[in-house]
Amino acid sequence: MHSALSTATPASTPAQDLNRALRDAMRTAPPTDGAGSFPRAWWAHLGRCGMLGLGFSVDGRPPAADAVQVSALAGQITHATGSLGLGMAWMMQQLLGRYVLSPLVQQGASGALLTKLLKSMAAGECLLALAISEPGVGAQPKHLRTRAVQQSSSAGDGDWVLDGHKAFVSNGPAADAIIVLALSAEHEGRKRFDAFLLDAQTPGLTRETNARVQGLAPLGHCDLLLQACRVPASRRIGAPGQAFASIARPVRAVEDALLLGPLLGAMQCELEALARALGMVASDGADAVRELGALQLEWQALHAVRDAVARQLETQGYDDALAFSTVGARRLLERWQTAYERACESLPASLAPIPNGAQGGATSPSLARDLRLVLGIARGVAQSRQLQTGQQLLQSLHP
Repeated sequence: MHSALSTATPASTPAQDLNRALRDAMRTAPPTDGAGSFPRAWWAHLGRCGMLGLGFSVDGRPPAADAVQVSALAGQITHATGSLGLGMAWMMQQLLGRYVLSPLVQQGASGALLTKLLKSMAAGECLLALAISEPGVGAQPKHLRTRAVQQSSSAGDGDWVLDGHKAFVSNGPAADAIIVLALSAEHEGRKRFDAFLLDAQTPGLTRETNARVQGLAPLGHCDLLLQACRVPASRRIGAPGQAFASIARPVRAVEDALLLGPLLGAMQCELEALARALGMVASDGADAVRELGALQLEWQALHAVRDAVARQLETQGYDDALAFSTVGARRLLERWQTAYERACESLPASLAPIPNGAQGGATSPSLARDLRLVLGIARGVAQSRQLQTGQQLLQSLHP
């Protein structure tokens, strides 16, 4: 299954040029907010430097960065700031810009509205979020209950009214605009979903903190309560009734593919912190140093996996093969993180590694917690794909 989300291959800028431009922009950026709120000044600075629209087009020309570069640059941001949340926030804007909004513009759907939104995102003026999942049911379409009802109008283009409860909205606490998927019709027992672009200040929309999802500051997650949210018909985006197939279903695998970059950036922070801690231990700890070297070599090798998965996304778009590739890659990163945590356990408590990115960074427990949080996303789906793969292997050997 190839997704409509895939777009033409960008005329990408040489990686070393993008890396240098991003390093220069971040070197002159104001500090991020250690209190955990979203660093608006830092974000706006990246926008002025042209670093927020690298992965999507704002003027019809190909974007500067392809999927491989987007994943790598997200890792660079994560490492430089010591924040997995900031790397993911940047990555999510590239994902939404290129794989959700740009295809709709190319199809002529809400072109003027979405083009303005893309330009605002690239300038750092608008932070966009996507709301699909709901409490207790995740993103399973047959269980989603948030509903959109169109009001009657003589012209047939009346406002829509949205009611429901969305959960685990990435970037939700700081978002200026949110794409909300809602059930808009049912035909012969099949649910139809539409996507609506809501301003964060829309009357009837309330953001709530979810105590069960802690971490990834300053990206953050929140729940959305929608109570009689009135949305103009012009704010329904995409083909009528097709939002789940064209947006929700592919986004999970696209996000999984691009996430490998910021995850490896966070692991680099951990690795450097462990090296600093080991430097304070007596020099006869050969076993610990050997394990440090093993972690470094594995981390380097995982970059080839990161690039291969992103290249698969770039050349093939979303398909089942990509979804299975991301599950395998995630397993490798989970094993690395487990080995890292075991290496830390062997250190005296007073030498517990503390990653310190260029902007301050997170303490080791919070960064490890963030990594585990992200690695555990959609674990049920991953386990289902592992089972399917195992069954297929058994059947091939024992037909």
